[in-house]
Amino acid sequence: MPLSKQTQESLRNAIKDMAKNYVTAEATTVTDFHIYVNGDNGTLTIYDDDDNSLARVHIKEWENLHDEKIFEKALRGELTKMQKEGIFENINIVKPYSFVLVDEEKEAIVDLLYIDDDTLILSEDLLKGFDEEMN
Repeated sequence: MPLSKQTQESLRNAIKDMAKNYVTAEATTVTDFHIYVNGDNGTLTIYDDDDNSLARVHIKEWENLHDEKIFEKALRGELTKMQKEGIFENINIVKPYSFVLVDEEKEAIVDLLYIDDDTLILSEDLLKGFDEEMN
């Protein structure tokens, strides 16, 4: 399900709104940004480690949608694009930190993006068949 331009822009704006909270002179320690999508009403909310709401946006396309794979693909895609564009470089957060898709109990469903200067996290797709190749 391809995202409309409006949905892409809404996602980017919510993530940028969240990031504005961390452009300060003093470095902040955050380990995860929790992203929750309410499939009933299409609301996406980004929380910090202390469950403080940092950004919220309504996404019409996601009303009455309960497919975590769609949310995962869309969010991972937008976060990855934004990372490549350098959006997260001005955020004054001690690394590493990550963006995680969570359920209504704020339990992690999947890691969407891991940001660290020294560590590279490989995706499961890249590792498929790796054992066979090494044998």
